[in-house]
Amino acid sequence: MSDEALTRALADGGVIRMAGLLSLLMPASAGVGFGVKGLDGRYRLANREMERLLCQGATRLAGRSESDVLPARLLAQLARCDQRIIDGALAAYEEVELPVGCRIRQCLWLKLPVLGADQELQSIASIIHEVTPSPEIPAMQQTLDRLRQANQELQQTVVELEQVAGTDKLTGAWNRRRIEECVRSEMDRLNRYDQPLSLLVVDIDHFKAINDQHGHGAGDQVLQAVTALLQSRLRGTDALARWGGEEFVVVCPNTGRSTAALLAERLRGQIASADFPLIGQLTVSIGAAECSPGDTWEEWFQRADEALYRAKTGGRNQVQIAPEKTPTADTQEYVVANFVQLVWHSAYECGNELVDRGHRQLFADANELLSAILGEREASRVDTIVDTLTADVLQHFADEEAVIRAAGYPGAAEHVVLHRQLVTQARRLLDDYRAGKQGVGDVFQFLAYDVVTRHMLGADREFFPFVRAHGAMPAGNREAPSA
Repeated sequence: MSDEALTRALADGGVIRMAGLLSLLMPASAGVGFGVKGLDGRYRLANREMERLLCQGATRLAGRSESDVLPARLLAQLARCDQRIIDGALAAYEEVELPVGCRIRQCLWLKLPVLGADQELQSIASIIHEVTPSPEIPAMQQTLDRLRQANQELQQTVVELEQVAGTDKLTGAWNRRRIEECVRSEMDRLNRYDQPLSLLVVDIDHFKAINDQHGHGAGDQVLQAVTALLQSRLRGTDALARWGGEEFVVVCPNTGRSTAALLAERLRGQIASADFPLIGQLTVSIGAAECSPGDTWEEWFQRADEALYRAKTGGRNQVQIAPEKTPTADTQEYVVANFVQLVWHSAYECGNELVDRGHRQLFADANELLSAILGEREASRVDTIVDTLTADVLQHFADEEAVIRAAGYPGAAEHVVLHRQLVTQARRLLDDYRAGKQGVGDVFQFLAYDVVTRHMLGADREFFPFVRAHGAMPAGNREAPSA
C-alpha cells in the first residue's frame, strides 16, 4: 500500500483523528507536537511539545502564525500542505528539517482538516513527530517577562473595556448585549452536551406608580436595590442582566424546568419580604422557561415572556412556568470539535449516579474549554469556563470521596491523597495561568490528561467493584477538598 493510500485509510478509519486527541493528552516527553490554527494562519491551540519544536520554549504559539516562528525555506513546504487541505484532502504531510536549539531535527509534519457543523473547513490541525532522537533541551531563561507583563496589562484593559461595554450603567448588571452573548454560548453548550438551561424574566410590579408617586430618583434607587438583592441571591453560575426599564432576565445554566421554578419562587419571596428605601415593600412577577434543543433565542425568550404575561395578568406577585416544548427530530448533532472531543462511553460508568454525573461533567468541561480555545472566545469567557471547571473538579472530588468511604473501599485514604495532589497541582497551574505564565492550552491538557485520562480513567477504576457492590450514594457531604 502506498503512503498516500495508507494515509487515506487511516483518515477514513478515524485513526488520524484519534492521534490528534492522543497527542493533546500525551506528556511533553512523548515527542508528539499538536496544534490547531485558524484559516487566518494564527494558532489557537498547541501542546507543550509543539511549542518546544516551533518556539523553542521562548514564547507561546497561540496567536502566532508559522511565518512568525519558522524560517522562510520551510514556509513553501507547509503552504503546499495547507493548500491540499483547503482543496479537500483528508490529510497532507511533508518531511521537514526544523531548527531546534542549535541543531536541525528531521520531523514528519502531518496536517489534517477540522470541519465545522456545516462540514466546511474551520481550522487546520498539525501533528509533528520528530523522527530522529534529540537530547533534552535545557530550560531556557525567561527573556520575555516584560513582554508577557505588557501583554497581561493589555488583556486586562481589554477585559475592562468589555466590562464597560457590557454593563448597565445604572444598576451594574449586565446589559442586553452582554446577556445575549452569554445566552448564545450557553445554548451552544446545551446543544452539544445536552445540559439543561433555563431563563427567568423578572418584572417589578407597579413600577410606573413608584416613579409617579416618589419620582424617578426613587425609581432608580429601587432598580439598584432590586439588582443588588437578585445578585446576592443567585448562584455563582447564574447570569443577571437588566433587559430594559423595570425588567430583568436571569440565565440559569445546568438548570431544568423544576429547579428554575424553585429558584424563581425563592427570588419572588425574598423580594416580597424585603424592605426598600423610600417605598417600603414591593413585589415582582416572574416567567420561567427551559430551553429546548433546536430552540432559537427568540423562541425561548418568547416562551418565558409569555409566562411572565400570565403572571402579570393572573394577579402579579407570582411565578408562572412555560409549558415544556415537544422536542423535534431534526436537532443537528454537534461536530465542530469532534476532531479532538472527549467522548463519554457507558464503559466509564461505575454505577453510582453521583460519581458518574461528576465524571460526565468533567468530560463536558474539557470539551467546552477546547471549543472555546478553537473558537477564539474572548478572554473573559475562557476565564469563566476555567473557574467553572475548577469548581467542578473540587466538587467531584468531595462527592467521590464520600462515596468510596461509604462503599468501604480499602484504598480510600490513598485515593484522597491523590485528590489532594491534583488539587495542589491545579491551584499552582491556575495561579500561573492568571499570572500569564501558563496558557489556557496548559489548563486543558491538565484537565484532559492528568484529571480525565490518568486519574478518572485510571486510578478511579480501582474502586469501581466496591462501589458497584455497595450500591450506595451518601447525601449531604458537599464539602470541597482543601489543598
